[in-house]
Amino acid sequence: MKPDRKCYALWNKAARCALASFALAGSAMLAVAALMVATQAVAEPRTSAKSFFLVASADMPDPVFQQSVILMLPEDEPPLVAGVIINKPTDVTLGSLFKPPLAPQNRSQKVYFGGPVDLDAPLLVIRSVRQPKVAIKLWTDVYEVEDASSIGDILKDPRSGGEARLYMGRAQWAQEQLRGELLEGAWSVVPVNTNLIFEHDSAKVWRMLSQHQHVREIMAHCGGVDGVLTLTMCNESFTH
Repeated sequence: MKPDRKCYALWNKAARCALASFALAGSAMLAVAALMVATQAVAEPRTSAKSFFLVASADMPDPVFQQSVILMLPEDEPPLVAGVIINKPTDVTLGSLFKPPLAPQNRSQKVYFGGPVDLDAPLLVIRSVRQPKVAIKLWTDVYEVEDASSIGDILKDPRSGGEARLYMGRAQWAQEQLRGELLEGAWSVVPVNTNLIFEHDSAKVWRMLSQHQHVREIMAHCGGVDGVLTLTMCNESFTH
């Protein structure tokens, strides 16, 4: 991965570079993104895979990922793997992005920096008793939504309930690249804890998870699927 270091340097100023312009563009950006999605060919829906956290090591050399916790997502562009950083909120609120106003429970929620790739691409992770439309089920009652128009509808609906996090951007690797970083000790692999995704005090998430040692070499074959991270994704007990 080649992170945009200039953008990262402005991360805590003006809602981390691209996020600042996203806040100014607001609903206009979402409308354009929705149009782009609508004009794409219809593809088969992705199947869910077991998710997990990547936790940055204490000596992570890349400043973009220092003290980061990444929620890994189902693969949709093999051989690439991707996830979103869950513990880096920006100064932008959901209420500043969407008009008409959002549901009251969502207005003050922060927008999160998901990673240095595709900074203009929104992704919503939501915990809900019912599956939203155009959503991919990650596990039990947790879903991801990438369609910009659907994200707006969910956040504006006071009946949607549940908990939601909006991420801009993502982290992305080639499988072999991430495997190499795992072997070098840059990351630890940790079972997903849903409560930590929606933790209000996101600053403590990395500290909590980095206190423990975890298996780093996880190359495996499971359920007929090959991949650098298949062991964690196939293990039924890995998500809770």
